[in-house]
Amino acid sequence: MILTTVGLYALFVQLTEGAMFRGSASNNSNHQVVATDRDGLDEAKRHLGLFDRAVDKDSVIADVATILPDGPAGYCNWGESGTAESSTCTTFPNAFHIQGGPYCSATQNQCEVGCSGNWCTNDSTRMLYCGVPNKCSSLGGNEVVASRSVSVADVRCCSTNASLGWPRKCNSIRGVYGESNVPTCFREKTFDEAVAICGAYEGGRLCSGAELMDKCTRGTGCGSNSKLVWGCAGLGVACGANAECCGGFCGDGGVCEVYTGGTPGPTNAPTPKPTNVPTNEPSKNPTSPPTTSKPTNAPTNQPTDGPSNQPSRSPTLRPITPMPTDGPTQQPTNAPSSQPSKSPTAQPISLAPTDSPTHQPTTAPSDQPSKKPTKTPTSQPTDGPTTNPSPIPTKLPTDQPTSSPFNSPTSKPSNSPSLKPTKTLTDAPTSEPTASPTSSPVPGPTSSFPYGNGPFVTLATSSDLVTIPRPPVPSSSGEPRSNCPHTKAGLLSWHDHSTWLSGNVPSTGDDVTLPSNSKVIITRSVTQKLGVITVPSTSELIFDENVVAPITLDIAGMDVRGALRAGSETCRYLTELTITLHGSRPTDLNKYGTSSMAVPTYKGISVNGGIISMHGKQVHPTWSRLSESVPAGQSYLLIQEQVNWKAGQEIVLVTTAIHDSRAVHENEVLTISSIEQTPVPGVGAAIHFTAPAAHAHIANNGYQVEVGLLTRNIKVQGSASDSEPTDPDTGSCTGQWHHGTNFAPCPWKYKTGFGGHIMVHSGGRGYVEGVELHRMGQTNVLGRYPFHFHVLGNNCADCYFKGNSIHQSYYRCISIHGTHGTKVSENVAYDVSGYCYYLEDGVEEDNEISFNLAAHIHPVSNVIANGNGGQTINPFSQSKDLILPADVTASGFYLTNLHNDIFGNAASGGWSGFAMPNLQSPIGVHRDVNMRPGNRLTKILDGNTAHSTGWWWGHAGAFYNGGTLYYSNADATLLEYNAGRDHNRHRSPCLVDKCVTNNDCSGWCSAGEQAWFQLTNSKVFLTASPGLNSWTGRMEVSYFEAHDVALGLEALESGFGIDNFLVECRSGEEWVMPGNMHDVTANGFFWYDTGQEHIITNAKFKNCGARNNDNVYDSSPTRGCDTNSGNGCKSGSSVWSFLTHSDQFTPEIMQATASITYENCGRRFRLYDYANDPISTVSGRNQNWLDTDGSATGLNEPTIIGSGLADAGRWWHVDDDVIEDPEGPLKFIKVNDGPSRGLGHIRLLFNEELRNTVGGSSCKNGPRQDANGNPLCPAVGRIRHIGSLFDSSNDPTGGLPITANSEVAGLAGGFGWVLQLDDGPPKDLKIDQVEVDSTTPLMLVIPYPQGTSFTITAHGAYCTPSSTHSCTEQFALVDSVAHVRHSQGNTYYFDTTTNLLYVRIIQFPQTFTGDDVYSSTAMWHLWDLDTPNTKSWDPSLYALDRYSFNGITLPKFSYGNYLQIVADCVESSVSGHCAVTPTYVEPEVCPAGYIQVSYDKCCTSAASIDCYDMTAPPRKSPTASPTFGSNSNLVLNPGFENANNGLLNWSANGVSAGVTIEISNDEKNSGERSVLCTNRQRKGHGVMQDMAERLEGNKRYTVSCWA
Repeated sequence: MILTTVGLYALFVQLTEGAMFRGSASNNSNHQVVATDRDGLDEAKRHLGLFDRAVDKDSVIADVATILPDGPAGYCNWGESGTAESSTCTTFPNAFHIQGGPYCSATQNQCEVGCSGNWCTNDSTRMLYCGVPNKCSSLGGNEVVASRSVSVADVRCCSTNASLGWPRKCNSIRGVYGESNVPTCFREKTFDEAVAICGAYEGGRLCSGAELMDKCTRGTGCGSNSKLVWGCAGLGVACGANAECCGGFCGDGGVCEVYTGGTPGPTNAPTPKPTNVPTNEPSKNPTSPPTTSKPTNAPTNQPTDGPSNQPSRSPTLRPITPMPTDGPTQQPTNAPSSQPSKSPTAQPISLAPTDSPTHQPTTAPSDQPSKKPTKTPTSQPTDGPTTNPSPIPTKLPTDQPTSSPFNSPTSKPSNSPSLKPTKTLTDAPTSEPTASPTSSPVPGPTSSFPYGNGPFVTLATSSDLVTIPRPPVPSSSGEPRSNCPHTKAGLLSWHDHSTWLSGNVPSTGDDVTLPSNSKVIITRSVTQKLGVITVPSTSELIFDENVVAPITLDIAGMDVRGALRAGSETCRYLTELTITLHGSRPTDLNKYGTSSMAVPTYKGISVNGGIISMHGKQVHPTWSRLSESVPAGQSYLLIQEQVNWKAGQEIVLVTTAIHDSRAVHENEVLTISSIEQTPVPGVGAAIHFTAPAAHAHIANNGYQVEVGLLTRNIKVQGSASDSEPTDPDTGSCTGQWHHGTNFAPCPWKYKTGFGGHIMVHSGGRGYVEGVELHRMGQTNVLGRYPFHFHVLGNNCADCYFKGNSIHQSYYRCISIHGTHGTKVSENVAYDVSGYCYYLEDGVEEDNEISFNLAAHIHPVSNVIANGNGGQTINPFSQSKDLILPADVTASGFYLTNLHNDIFGNAASGGWSGFAMPNLQSPIGVHRDVNMRPGNRLTKILDGNTAHSTGWWWGHAGAFYNGGTLYYSNADATLLEYNAGRDHNRHRSPCLVDKCVTNNDCSGWCSAGEQAWFQLTNSKVFLTASPGLNSWTGRMEVSYFEAHDVALGLEALESGFGIDNFLVECRSGEEWVMPGNMHDVTANGFFWYDTGQEHIITNAKFKNCGARNNDNVYDSSPTRGCDTNSGNGCKSGSSVWSFLTHSDQFTPEIMQATASITYENCGRRFRLYDYANDPISTVSGRNQNWLDTDGSATGLNEPTIIGSGLADAGRWWHVDDDVIEDPEGPLKFIKVNDGPSRGLGHIRLLFNEELRNTVGGSSCKNGPRQDANGNPLCPAVGRIRHIGSLFDSSNDPTGGLPITANSEVAGLAGGFGWVLQLDDGPPKDLKIDQVEVDSTTPLMLVIPYPQGTSFTITAHGAYCTPSSTHSCTEQFALVDSVAHVRHSQGNTYYFDTTTNLLYVRIIQFPQTFTGDDVYSSTAMWHLWDLDTPNTKSWDPSLYALDRYSFNGITLPKFSYGNYLQIVADCVESSVSGHCAVTPTYVEPEVCPAGYIQVSYDKCCTSAASIDCYDMTAPPRKSPTASPTFGSNSNLVLNPGFENANNGLLNWSANGVSAGVTIEISNDEKNSGERSVLCTNRQRKGHGVMQDMAERLEGNKRYTVSCWA
C-alpha cells in the first residue's frame, strides 16, 4: 500500500500523540515500535528504515511501502511463553520501546523492570496515567499498571471529533479534544466502565498516555489533574470496544487496529449531524469495523432543563438521605425536600448512549427568524445562512426583526436590525462570509500548516447568550479612485523656490505660511525640521503619494485655517507618510492645565476653522478576536474574520490576565510575518508573527481576546526625543490589599509625557481615517489629546475619526467635546494614560461611538483610586498634576452622557472598562448649561465587552455606573471626584426633562415619569470584581454575560431589572494574576439590604459558589469551585447572597425572580454578614425573596424565601412543610400551600425618641455590641403569627424581635401578626412604609386593656382635600374578625373576650385616602397594584407605587402617608404605653372540628387535606354609594341602608320552590351584612328587587348594590 503525503502526515501525527504503531521494513521486519514523543518518533522511523536519506522530522515521506503488515502484538505481554533471547525488554533512549518479538517476559515483574512500567499490559490489565504530568508522585508516578476489572480510577475522554464541543487543551498535539465532564465527573470506575463512558460519544475514547502527558485534558473540570485516570490501549492490544483503542478501532480479531482502506476511521473534520435513523444500506466495501446503525446523538456535558431519565443526583435537604448516582443527568434536581427520601439508592447507570442533551446541539440553523432582536443589529449571521453580514445601523433600530437575512453589505449601515442568531452549532464549521479584502491578502503558508481541526470559535459561536455586533464589511465595488487631491490641477510644489514669496524653500527652524489662494503639494520628504506651518483659510497643504520613498515632515506645529489633505474618501492615500511633532514640555503649566506656551499650535496640528482630511489605506477589520487560544511559545494565531493586514505590520495581542497595569501585564506587540486567509473552515485568517508569543491568550466559546492592528501608512507622532515621560514608576510602592498582594502604582509618576496632538476647533471639521497616532497626548495639559473635536456643536455632524490607531498616548485617545452627531468608529487604542474614548463636559449627545478597541489604560500621574472593601473612597481634588481628578479611575470609555449611540466596543485593562460617572451638571466651558448629564437617557448602549479590569477596588465593575464629578468651590473652578458610592448625588432617568419643564434639574421625577437606562447585549470576563456595578440610577439590563468574575452583577437602586443573564463564575481557564486566586469570590448575585426593587428573570448560573460539604442541590465533585491556586475561589462564595450586616438598613419586599437555572454550582445561598458577629441583625431576620416560579429554590412552584436565622424563631417557619436550607440559612415556603400567601412589610412607630436613636446610639450599620458587650439593638418587644402553633410551647423565642428599628417583613395572608411590646400596648401607634398586595390580607393584632377605645385614622401625605380626593379616613368599628379581614381595610374589631384589637393593614396611596375610581366623590376602597391613578395633575399611571419588569410586579411603599391607632387607655409610667398589659389569651383561629396546621390554614388533622376555606368573596372594591334623581343614571340601592329592616325591597326568586332569604352577619362578606339565600334549586334562584318604579324610559342605567 502506498500512502499519500496527506495520509502519511496524519500517520505521523497519530504517532506523535502516543499511539502504538507496528510495521515492518525490509531490514527490520521483526521489531515492534511504540513512539511516545516527537524524538521517539524520529528514533522509530530510523529504526524501521524510514530515513533512507536525511529529512526534516516534519517532512512528508512519500516513498514508504507497506507500513502496516500483519504481525504480532507490540506490547510486553507477561504470562506467555518466552524465549531465551527475548526474556527481557529492551528500550531505546528516547522513550519508545522495541520488543524483540511477540514474547517478552514470563512475569509481570520482569516486564515492568525491563520496560520501566511503560506499556506493560496484558488482557487483564491496562495503564493508568496521571491527569497532568508530574502531579501524581504519591500515586506511583505518571504511568501505573492496573487491573482492568478490579482497579478503579477517574475517567477522562479524548476524541478527534470536533463537533462534540470538547475543548482543545493539548500543548503541542493537534486535532485532539479532551473532556472530563461527560456530562458529569466519573470517579472510581473500572477500565471497562471508563471505556463505556467515553464510547457513549461519537468518536469518543480514552486518552493515550502521550495525550495526557501533553495536558490534553487539563483544566476540564473534575479535579483529576493530580489523579490517575485510565488510558487507552495501543495497537495490537486485546480490546472489546473502539473507545478502548488509542487509534483506529477494535478489529474483528479483538485487537486494536488502524484503518487500512475503504471506509475511513474517525475523521479530524467535524462530524455530520447525529441521526436517530439507522443506515439503510450496508457499505459495498465493508471494512473493519463495519459502519454502525446505532444512533449517534450521544450526551455531552451540557445539561438542559428537561427531566432526566436517570436517577436524580441531588439528595434532599435536611433531614438528608443522599441519593447520588454515577450516571449523568440532564439537570440536577434543584428542589430540596422537607422529608428524607424513602427511595433506595440509585439504580446502576446505563453507560449506553442516551438521548440526553449534547454539549453543543448539532441541529441545522433555523429558517425562521429569532423572536428576540438585538437592540443593536449586528453583522453576524442570522439564524439562516447569509451571503454577507448585515451592517450596523447608525440610528436606534426598531424592535422588530427583519423578515429575512440581508444578502449583501452596503457601504453605509442599515437602519434595520439583524436577527438574533440561535446558539446552536451547525453540522460543519460556520464560515463567516465577508467581502474580499480591499487589498490582495499577503500570501501565507500553504494550507498544509497544522492548524488542527478546532473546535474553532467563529463569529456565530463566539457567545453563549448575547450577540456582539461587528462592523459591516466595506463594499468592494472595484470603482476607480476619484477626487484625488494630489492629482488636481494648479498645484504648487513645496520644493520649488518659485512657490514662496521669499524665493527660498523653507529651511530649518522657519515658521512657514503658505501663499494665499494656493494649493501646495509636498511630493517628497522635507529634510529640514521646521517651525509652525500656517495654512491660510484660502489655501491647502496636500501630500503627494511617493512610491519611491516614504514622505516625512518634521515640524513644531501647524495652524490649519484652510485644508490639510492626504487622500480623500474616494482616493485613499496608498504610500507612506509620517508627520513628526517636536516640542518640550512647558514649565509654566498650572492646576487648570493651561500654559502661555501650550497654545494649540505648540507641538500640535491646530485645525483652526479649517479642514483636516486624511485618509490612509483602508483596513478591515481594524481589530478582531481569536478563534483559538494561543499558548505561550506559539508564533501564529487564528482570528474570526478575514483581514487585509500585511506582513511587517504590528499588531497588539491583548491580555487575558486578570490584572493589567504598567507593572504587570501580558499584552504583546508582535510583528506580522505572513497571513493566510481562511486557513480552515470557519476561521477568518491565520496571522503568523516573527517571534513567538510570550504569554498564553484565551479563546473559548464564552469569550475571546482581541487582536488589533497598530500600523497605518499615515502616521502622526510625537518626537521620540522629547515626548517620553522622564519620571517612570520606581516599582516599589504599596497600597490597599487585593487578593493577597498590595503593590500599587507609585503616585505622581509618569507626569511628564508630552506628545503631539490634533485639535479641531473654532468651526473646523475633521475627516480622519487610516491614520496612526503614536506618542501623542500631553499629560495634564487641557485639551491636548491625540485627537480632539473641540466645541463644534452641531456643525460637525458629518465629521468622523474612524479606522485609526492610537498607541503610547500620554493623555487620552479621542475627545468629543461639546460636539454632537460626530462618529468615532473602528479605532484601535493601546497603552494610554487617562480615559481613552472621552465625552469631556457631559453635554455631548447624538454621537456614534462604535466598534472601538481600548486596551492597557493607565491612571494619569499614576494616581489610582485604590479602594478597600467598603463602598466609599476618599474624594480626589483637582491639582496641577491631576487636572481632571476623575482620571484616578481612568478606563477605556468615559461616558458622561448616555444619550449617544455606543455599540460594538471592547475595553481591556483600566480601572474599569466602561465608566459612566454621574455628573449633576456639565463641567468646563459648559458649566452653566442648564442640564443634568447624569439623567440623560440612553440611546444605544449595546454589544460592548470588557475584561481584565476592575482590579483596584472590589466594586469597580467592568461596567461602572458610579463616581461623581463636581465643583468643590463656590466659584465652580476646581473639580472634585468621588470614585465610590456618593450618598448625596443620585441619578434619576426621567421621561420629562426637569431642567427644562421646571427649570430645576433636581425636580422630583414622579412614578409616571420615570425611565430606565437600557444596557443590552453586553459581555464581561476575567475580572476580579463585579461584571457590572451600578450605584445609582434605574436600569434594565437585557442579555448580559459574565465569565470568570468575582460577582456577576451588583446594583443598589430601586427599580433594577435583569433579563437573560448568564454568570459563569469560573470557566475552567487558568486565572493569571498576582496574589492569591482563591481570595477572589465566585458569587452570582447579591441582594442588598434596603430600598431596592430588583427583578431577575431568565438567568443561568454556572460554576458559581464554593464547593463545600453541603451538597443538597448538586453532588457533583466538580460543583462550583474549590480553593485551588489556578482558578479556585474564596471559600464563602455563593450563587446568591443577602447582605445582612445591618440593624439600621433593613429589607422591604425587594426582590423577585423567575426562570432561574443552575449548572454545576456549589453553595447556592448565603446570608452574608461581613461583620461575622454571632448576634443576628434586623436585616438578617427580615430577609425575603419572591421566587415566583420556584426555579431559584428548585421547588418549581411559587415559593417565598425567608430568613432561616434561629433568632427569628418560627417567624418564617410557618408550618411543618417549610423546607430548610441550613447552609443559607433560609426557609422555603410554598405559596400554593396556603389560601392567599404573600409578603407584607410595615414599620411600627410607637416611641419617637427611641426611633431617633437608630443609626446613632442604637441599631447601627455594622457594630452589634458596645464596649461592655451589651447589644446595641436589643429587642423591645416581639411579633409573631397568631394561633397556638406559635405560642411559647412551640416557639420559645416568642417570635421576631422588635427593636428600635421596628421594621417588619413577613408572610401575609395568615390569621394575623400579634404585636407585644415589653413596655405595654402603645397608646399612639403609627404604621407606615406599608407594602402588601390586596390579595393577601395582612392582619395586625395587638392586646389592649379591657375597656380601651380606639380612634384609627389613615392619613395621606402632601394632601389637599377635594370633591374627588380625601386626605383622611376614619376606620369603623365592626363586630367580627371576619368583617375586618374581608373589609376594604378601613374597619377594626376589638374582641372583648380576648382583649385583642384587629386591624387590616392595606397599602393606600401616598397623597390621598379616597378617590373617585368607583364613585363620583372621594371614597376609600381597597387599592391594588393595578388600580389607576385618578389625579389628573400626577402623571403616575397607578395609585400605588410599584416596580414591574418582565411580568413581575413588586410593591413600593410611599413616604409620608401613615395609619394611626390612638388607644384611649390609662397611661403607664413609661410614656406612650398603656398602664395595664392584659394577660395574653390565645384566640381560637380555627372553627370547631379543625386544628391549626399553619399560620394561615386549619385542617381536620395535620396530615389532612380537608381544610377550612377562609378566602374572601371575589371582589376588589366596594360598589360606590349611588345618588338618585331624575338626571341620574344610578339607581337607589334599597335595603342595606335600613338597619331596622335589612330586607326592605328584597325578595326571593323561587319562593314556590322553597327558596328563602335572610340577613346574615355570620357568613364572610365584603361589608357589614349580607342577604343569605338558601334552599336554591336552580341556577336562577336568588335574591331580587322590583326596579320598575325606579327606572325611567329611554335611559341607560348602571345598577349598583353596596353594603
